[in-house]
Amino acid sequence: MHLEFVRIEEANDLLNQLIERHPNAIFVANHDFKIEYFNKSFIKLTKREKKDILGKEFCEVLGCTYRGKVVDVDNKFCERCRMRELLSGANVSDLDMIREFKIHNQIVTKHLRFTTNQVIMQGKKLRFVEIEDRTQKH
Repeated sequence: MHLEFVRIEEANDLLNQLIERHPNAIFVANHDFKIEYFNKSFIKLTKREKKDILGKEFCEVLGCTYRGKVVDVDNKFCERCRMRELLSGANVSDLDMIREFKIHNQIVTKHLRFTTNQVIMQGKKLRFVEIEDRTQKH
């Protein structure tokens, strides 16, 4: 099937609807690793309110229990943070992570599969991240 759009707005509307209804969590992060966009599934995964997500770092939003333990002072990330490597686009575009996260003041072990791509929106290079929660599958 091949879709042809008369106007760019039609394509944007369809893309936004697909992202918003996607069953996997999706977010878009900027070069400072801050979240600029996310879908409803991301809210469900993180169990956070919208105001507690936008402009925050992924590890902060999901409550990564490694965060702050071995910190790179310049960047305030764990020195060997795989999420940082993933979001920077450095040699990693897919990542499986089994890690403990603090969600709603409870420590929860999650098995997450991350897939990323670079996108350019309004002239800014961003990372588009899809998260599949594989926790219940194991």
